[in-house]
Amino acid sequence: MLEPIEAQKEMTTVFDGIESQLDRSLAVQKDAIEKSLIEKLNREKEEAQKRIEAAEVEFAEGKRALEGHKAALAELKTAKEHLHGQIKGHLDRATSCQQMMEKMSSQAYEEYEKITHLTLELDGIRQRAEKETSLLKKHLEEKYGVKAQFHAAFEPVESLLELRQEMAKMRKVRELLGSGTESRAEEQSSVGFRPENPPYEPPAPEEPEAPEEGAAPQDAEPEAEYEPAEDPEAEELRSLMDSLRQYRRTEPILNGTEFAYFQKGKKMVLDSESFIGNVTKISDVAKGLHINLGQKEMSKDLFLIKQEILNQQEVLRKTFLRVVRFCEKEDGTLPRFVSEVLNVRVMKDILERLTFGNWSNPADFHTFIEHIASLRNAYRTKVSPSRDYHKSVLDQLEGVAVMN
Repeated sequence: MLEPIEAQKEMTTVFDGIESQLDRSLAVQKDAIEKSLIEKLNREKEEAQKRIEAAEVEFAEGKRALEGHKAALAELKTAKEHLHGQIKGHLDRATSCQQMMEKMSSQAYEEYEKITHLTLELDGIRQRAEKETSLLKKHLEEKYGVKAQFHAAFEPVESLLELRQEMAKMRKVRELLGSGTESRAEEQSSVGFRPENPPYEPPAPEEPEAPEEGAAPQDAEPEAEYEPAEDPEAEELRSLMDSLRQYRRTEPILNGTEFAYFQKGKKMVLDSESFIGNVTKISDVAKGLHINLGQKEMSKDLFLIKQEILNQQEVLRKTFLRVVRFCEKEDGTLPRFVSEVLNVRVMKDILERLTFGNWSNPADFHTFIEHIASLRNAYRTKVSPSRDYHKSVLDQLEGVAVMN
């Protein structure tokens, strides 16, 4: 009876021991899991902290870059305003100087006109004085047999050539100063200068006055009309142009534009006057199209106008290309008289601008037009007076040494 009780107690003790071991095993596993979880959380927390710090550094760099951009933009804005102020100041001074120069050149031209007027009047008085002297000598010789010798009452009037040359200089100055409207300058150069105040024209010859009572009768000889001698420079210029005309050759380029040059035997020289005229004409057409472009709103109209602007650019490009080919592949030459202004290097530079530029872009177009206007003004200054230029071209064709 006692043995089964002891056996039962021993069995209970065994189960309690196993149960205790299981509890300890569970506690160990729980501790291990919690420890692993804590370590994992710590690692993730550290990684998260590192990512946070990296993000903070990145955003700090972004803020610094933003501040740098803001500072740079502020500096550029200050520089822009400073330059705008300087440009406006220089522009105002340039405008003021140009207005003063225009006023002074106009006044100088008017003074030369008055001098010419008075000189012509003085010459008319001299002629009348000479006629009166001649009539008196004739009267004394015929009526009284007296051969009188009178000293000239007036010295001969100085030549008007210098006055005309000075007036031509003033006229050129006025044209250049007024070239803000380039079309006006071109019109004056092609049609002829027409000043606001027309130049003095000699008055019609006066009717001979009736002799006073008691005065010696005068012969019925009519008073000779004063005809100023033709300007010898103008006569020489016409002769030079007539000589060059026989050597002039032309060929079509595009859209009615002609390429003109002079040829004598194997010598060929570009007609730079015709060339500059073509450049001006094409540029003016393109400027008119740009003005029209600003007045259109329809997409179709804008496209057509831009296309025509690009057509004009192509015409001018082919014009310059023809000149370059004329010089480099056909043994043609440019006028040596204007080599400082027009030479192959200049032609190639402008050809490159025309090849890579875009005239439908107003900025590209206006930059090019300013460059061409500067070139044209330099050329006009160089060939004035035109007599020297035409003589130089003729000498170049005929093999005479040309001295600039």
